[in-house]
Amino acid sequence: MNIREAIEEIQQPRSRYQLIHFVLGQHDTPEMQFYQLCLELQDMAFKLKLAQIAMRRSDLEIERLLATGDELDALEAEEKQTGMEMTRIVMLGAEREIAALTDIFDSIPHFTREEIDQAQPEYWQKRLTRQTNLQIMAGGVQWAQLDSMRQIGLLELDTTTNGHAEVISELVT
Repeated sequence: MNIREAIEEIQQPRSRYQLIHFVLGQHDTPEMQFYQLCLELQDMAFKLKLAQIAMRRSDLEIERLLATGDELDALEAEEKQTGMEMTRIVMLGAEREIAALTDIFDSIPHFTREEIDQAQPEYWQKRLTRQTNLQIMAGGVQWAQLDSMRQIGLLELDTTTNGHAEVISELVT
């Protein structure tokens, strides 16, 4: 394998492992994992389509530049060709990532917008509890985290006890 082949071989922005464990795995419920997966597919497909259009545009621009017979135009055409080579390699990685995302899509449960919305209370309770537990393990909980918990009813402020908070859910299990 030469350097060019190696560069082409490694192309994929995020591995399947990263997609499963860090992109989708950042979410605490299957509904939100599905939601994130759909957003990722939409974003990657859009970027790939734009890159394909840019490649077609560059082909036309190169043809026009070479048709002039001007040396500077020929150099500009060569620069565009070099850029296209890089774009082609990046597109290969995007296609691989879309294939991985599509495979994941086919292997997990699918949810409607209504089902995703209905699962929001459970999602936010799980997410905020997980984040708070991690902050406790790291040495302290930030006020914004506590306020988020208060906003969804996981934390009540008792003003009769000098503002001390009472945690409604069990944070450390």
